[in-house]
Amino acid sequence: MEVNVNYRLSDKQSNVKSEGEAKSVLDEKYLTLIVEFGEPMLFAYTDITGIYDHDYKIDLFLGSKQTLNLSGLGYQYEDFLFQLYKLRNELLLKYLLMEETLVQAAFEAHFNWLDANGQLNQSGDCEVRLYETALVVLPQKGEPIRVPYCYISQTSKADYKLVVTNEFGEKFEFSRLGEKFDPLAKGLSDAFNKMMLRSQETVKEMIPEADAVTVRKLAALIKDGRAAKRKDIELLSPDFWRRLTKRIKEAGMRSEYDYLNSMALTDQVYVGVKRGLMGDLTGSYIWLLFPLRDAKTGKLSNAVALEAFSASQDNAQDQEKGETEKASLEENTDQKGTIEEETSASGKATYFFRIKPRRDYALAKEEEMNQELENFIKNVNRCMIDINFRREPIFLPEDTLDSPKYVQYRFAVAKMPSLKTLRTLFIGRVIHSSFDQWKSDVTSLLEFNNKSKDDNEKWKKRS
Repeated sequence: MEVNVNYRLSDKQSNVKSEGEAKSVLDEKYLTLIVEFGEPMLFAYTDITGIYDHDYKIDLFLGSKQTLNLSGLGYQYEDFLFQLYKLRNELLLKYLLMEETLVQAAFEAHFNWLDANGQLNQSGDCEVRLYETALVVLPQKGEPIRVPYCYISQTSKADYKLVVTNEFGEKFEFSRLGEKFDPLAKGLSDAFNKMMLRSQETVKEMIPEADAVTVRKLAALIKDGRAAKRKDIELLSPDFWRRLTKRIKEAGMRSEYDYLNSMALTDQVYVGVKRGLMGDLTGSYIWLLFPLRDAKTGKLSNAVALEAFSASQDNAQDQEKGETEKASLEENTDQKGTIEEETSASGKATYFFRIKPRRDYALAKEEEMNQELENFIKNVNRCMIDINFRREPIFLPEDTLDSPKYVQYRFAVAKMPSLKTLRTLFIGRVIHSSFDQWKSDVTSLLEFNNKSKDDNEKWKKRS
């Protein structure tokens, strides 16, 4: 799209650096200003941290703390503004880690987003899209909003309004859908049911003799990335954990599991099931959180280990076969962060997170830590679901994020509180090579975490 505009570029002190008339061009990645007899100016959509429109003027707030003001668009003002938002949102779907298998799109609607107190967060026209694991709202004037199915607690239809409520008390009201009302309601219902069926299939494969009621209850606890406590699962089915251990052995990770389990508060271990980002190509995987005990006191330490492995028996066997050859490559490239782990989720590394700031942990009492653990698990679980369990943006060091290859992660870190939280809590990761090497590195990481007083310091493998 090309539109003639008046522009003014100001620095953070509101000093005008450049102004005049230009031809504004919008494409898939950039807003370009072409000035007659002057140098063109290129602005990436990811450079734009905020958009404010008023009195037929558009203020673009840039990451460099500069402000670009556009005016004089005339009758093309709204078309230009909506096209700018649309093109930027398509890019943000990727940069905010929302991209996955698209199921249905192009549901034009009006939406209201209400917080837990019933206060209006945002309102306006939008496009609603249904992805494999989440509903996404693309506001006509605003940034994408992702609503994971696993957090939807209630959906209702009344007076041609579709209302979606999540577990945090937020409500999303969709209206003015016209003939698309029933298709959206059906599509959302189908997507939610498919998510639940995937979880039920995983449970049924694990314990084939379980009755339908038990399968449904277990699946509800661990649906699409939700973490459930071992104690709660065993109340429903003591067999599930025994079969889970068997599946871990089939995945070639029994020694690692036994070691982590021996150090953990076993009744506080959590498990969940997650669909891979490539759908049927990667299938589902099982992930666990191990709250680790302090080796000296036996009390809860300031470290929780995250481990994952394929839920499919066939994939587990393939994983075991390929693990050795992958490990060598990963070990050599670990510090550069050049290995992507987000698609296979095959347990190629164990991730460690701290529960509290290190100085606070030294002063914390046991009861306080036990309560803190509950909050930590909920927080980390929600953060992982927010970023769709991508792990690479968690462990990449700051200097690596400066590489053009990882520009989307740099933007995500700046914009997503969930990713910031995970990177803050992240201690380090230990690659699965040989068991002895893995165990030695785990010991090294935990010793480092006990000694370090700097929350920004991350563990690095000894050369």
